[in-house]
Amino acid sequence: MESVITVAWLVWAALGQVGRVLWNFPWHDVVDIGIMTFIVYQAYTRFRGTRAIRVLGGVAILGIGGVVAQRAGLFLTSWLLGAIGATALIFVIVIFQGEIRQILEQVNPGLPGRTLLHWAKQVRLPQESLVTIAEAVFALASKRYGVLLIFERRDSLEPLLGSPGTVVDAQVSPELLEGLLTPATPLHDGALYIRRERIYRAGCVLPLSENRLLASFYGTRHRAALGIAEQSDALAVVVSEERGTVSVAEKSTLKVVGTSAELLTWLTDRLSAAGEKPQRRWFNPALVTHNWRPKLAALAAVGLLWFVLVGRQDTVVGFSVPLVYTNVPKGLTIQDQQVEEVYVRVRGAQEMFNFLDTGRLHVVIDLKEAKAGSQRYYLSAKNINLPPSLQLVGVNPTEINFRLREQPATPNGDRR
Repeated sequence: MESVITVAWLVWAALGQVGRVLWNFPWHDVVDIGIMTFIVYQAYTRFRGTRAIRVLGGVAILGIGGVVAQRAGLFLTSWLLGAIGATALIFVIVIFQGEIRQILEQVNPGLPGRTLLHWAKQVRLPQESLVTIAEAVFALASKRYGVLLIFERRDSLEPLLGSPGTVVDAQVSPELLEGLLTPATPLHDGALYIRRERIYRAGCVLPLSENRLLASFYGTRHRAALGIAEQSDALAVVVSEERGTVSVAEKSTLKVVGTSAELLTWLTDRLSAAGEKPQRRWFNPALVTHNWRPKLAALAAVGLLWFVLVGRQDTVVGFSVPLVYTNVPKGLTIQDQQVEEVYVRVRGAQEMFNFLDTGRLHVVIDLKEAKAGSQRYYLSAKNINLPPSLQLVGVNPTEINFRLREQPATPNGDRR
């Protein structure tokens, strides 16, 4: 019983310690980590599935290795890794400029904010559109036409496309589906990209699944359908040109559906807007839970980088800072001023001092409310314009004494 109480007390003490650390965590560091986590996650979602993401991963590893080597005092190693990382980053920009341009084109300020930031809600299609698609797919299957349809949901699919194909942006209809997928047409071999209830693009090239358990009789269309479903939350419908069978793909699953009614049921369960009631909530949990693994990975990577660069506040630096008086009342002048510079000692990470321009620092005494007579001001962090990442350790002198005297009047009655 005593051991249980001891363990419980230790756990409670540990939780209390963690709580105090989080409570005292500087707000500007929380904002800094939050912004960088958002940027890293957005970059990942847009570069995901491209060749550039693999190379960028290697550059990131080199950069982290360089930082760790610098912290460990390995000068030559950190210099070499930093030089290789910088050179590799330039090569990434040059070699993958096409992919980078395509991704940056998606960051269109004219798009709605939720779409631009990948905060879009679950996409829903009208029931009549789903009926049209299910019937058209089986009509094409009866003619042994090869078909590949992909349905975008929350995840944007454009970064995953090997080739974006041709923009169609037309309403779904049986005639349009058959016209685009007829074997004689130039867009027949690619995928039809359905965004919301419209055919957005045609002739798209998709990433292929590398699943070795996939049956050998499945061809490129089926591997493309499974590939896009594995790398996003998209749905795919594929028709075999050889067998005339209809299959559906979701996540890492590929299965055959036998009838248009079965396909309609499958699509309805995942895409139908029928019977949905709009809910207004101040916070949507899907913003956190959707794609939570890459979000957590982005937070962990940024947190680790913050700890390496900022977290260890173990360097103390001292330097002299000029003393500046502001808002001197009209008609008063400063006399008996004996201090022109203040020696300050500051604590922070060594990396932060590399970016600190001491020439921009001042110790400021605001005389807005001062009156004539002897003055005494005690100096603190609020008198020094330090960056938020640095902490004031001490100042010398700690107080400033001087006198404010009225300026003598001129012959015309004005004060100098």
